[in-house]
Amino acid sequence: MSGASDDMIEGYRDGYAIDAIAPSDNRSASYKHGWQNGRDDRLGRPRSSAAQLRLGAKMAKQDDEATKW
Repeated sequence: MSGASDDMIEGYRDGYAIDAIAPSDNRSASYKHGWQNGRDDRLGRPRSSAAQLRLGAKMAKQDDEATKW
């Protein structure tokens, strides 16, 4: 797996946790995207359509590639 995918998975797990706190600026875009998905799943309230979330994941990975996270 790529670093971006690993970050997204870690973010998801952290966001899904009951005691989750919002990620700070020292986290990658992929981590933040995963965190939001985990939080949304925990709350049962997706913030966007599946197509929009997939696009967001793609954009987060591209951002991480551009900034070398």
